[in-house]
Amino acid sequence: MVEVAPGGERLKIPVWKYLLFLFIALLLALGVLWYLLSSNYGAQNSFLESLRRYLSFFSSYHPKLQPEDDFGTALRIHGFEREDARKFNLFVSATDKDGSPLKVINPHDVKIKVTGTAGQEMNAVVVRTRPLHMYSEWAAPISFSSVMDYSGSMFPQDLSAIESNYSELINQITLPMSAAVIKFNTRVHDILELSSDKQEIIAAVQKRIGLQNTALFDGMDRGVEKIQSRPHFRFMILTTDGNDNSSMNSLDSVIKRCQTHNVAVFVFGFGWLDVNTLRNISESTNGYYSYVPDSAKLDEWFKKLGQIINNVQVIEFSTSVDMNQPGTVELSVESSGQTLKRVRVWAP
Repeated sequence: MVEVAPGGERLKIPVWKYLLFLFIALLLALGVLWYLLSSNYGAQNSFLESLRRYLSFFSSYHPKLQPEDDFGTALRIHGFEREDARKFNLFVSATDKDGSPLKVINPHDVKIKVTGTAGQEMNAVVVRTRPLHMYSEWAAPISFSSVMDYSGSMFPQDLSAIESNYSELINQITLPMSAAVIKFNTRVHDILELSSDKQEIIAAVQKRIGLQNTALFDGMDRGVEKIQSRPHFRFMILTTDGNDNSSMNSLDSVIKRCQTHNVAVFVFGFGWLDVNTLRNISESTNGYYSYVPDSAKLDEWFKKLGQIINNVQVIEFSTSVDMNQPGTVELSVESSGQTLKRVRVWAP
């Protein structure tokens, strides 16, 4: 039975019950909002994506936001180049358990097996290994694209840290280089064509564009386009939260294009994201990946990458039959009693 107060009396609710109800309702609302903003759905919804940057102060409480990278104890086959008939170069890097690059690789410590696109054995023989910086006859040994995310979900402090610390990375690279700067929001913006002027590159990196949606895969596609015909070592430096909601290209298509043109992608992840996408990009293109939830420490990761780039090694090898591109390369390097292994497959 429900008792109704007489018409002349007011129904009284204790204040503490009213406040408790409001508190529970607020917690539920915050819980739903938190889920929406931290999920892939939130990243792919343009309105929810734009709200993320206003909640950056919650980042330190997000349970999934832990720094990580795959720099340690690693071997990467960044690229392949045909030097002459039956003579080829592999651009590789190797690191110790602390993520520091090996500065010298002895050819006697290298084992290589190469098969052609039809699966035939190519009888590869290592001729010599040398650091990339020793090829003084190469006018431009490295070319890269800086591809930068300016979507609404990028936190303001992360964008500021990227812009202010990028000069550390650029100035640390001692090799002659050319770089292009591409930024993306809802569409792709060509900020700087290939340039060898470090100050011009840094100025382009620091040029702001508006925060909108995320055409990540289109930005990567443009980054490959800028450098795919360049000689020797090619790579992309990608700064993003990894959440695409505005591209014509797909993740699979840009990864395949990177693989085809031997463009390694070095990924720096920020904000609230699904790290699996960024891991997939770096692993599939033989790059490196790092997730930087505290961008105040970004300079540490930039320095690590700069050291790896400066110590890329060139493995020169010959084969019994000429080829334009291998099918598969199996590589192993002995270092301090440990064997680093890597297999790279080139799609036909």
